[in-house]
Amino acid sequence: MTKITNSQVASKKMLLPAIIIGVAMIVSITINGAPTAAALEQIHSSRDVSASIDRLWNTITNLGNDTAWNQVDTMKITKKTGNIIEADTTVGPQNAKSHEIIMLHPKQSVVTNVTQGPITGSRVVTLSPLPENKTKIDVLWSIDMSGIPFFAKGFAKDGFTKATEGALNRLTQVAGQ
Repeated sequence: MTKITNSQVASKKMLLPAIIIGVAMIVSITINGAPTAAALEQIHSSRDVSASIDRLWNTITNLGNDTAWNQVDTMKITKKTGNIIEADTTVGPQNAKSHEIIMLHPKQSVVTNVTQGPITGSRVVTLSPLPENKTKIDVLWSIDMSGIPFFAKGFAKDGFTKATEGALNRLTQVAGQ
């Protein structure tokens, strides 16, 4: 007759939770992919605006005074060196803190790198001249949503897209005045 020791009983009790955890990890990797470098979500939107590049440029670079198009609630410029601006911002319904590094390419583009906050990534706003004193404005976001649970990413991306569309609508109205 074999005698079962306390350590053998304990190891058998641990076997079921270990199997459950293993299966949960396999399901998670199947749904979310392997936990490697974060995949960036892309959001693109554009508008043709009845305003000159000069007028649009003046509007989008009025950073500290007009945050409506910029998708931030508040912005405090902390450093400015040539065409590079650093700013602390608050965003979203919970006034989350964020940090941005903004590079201005005069009358061509504004590249914003969000380095701290609930969502990080970059936004490139590009201006292109059109006939009849109009301008095409393109916005391309590349955002890291790795901190958002997979089941909420669709809602977050949809909200981000709607906010970008709303910002472009406000920019179109302001620049067209």
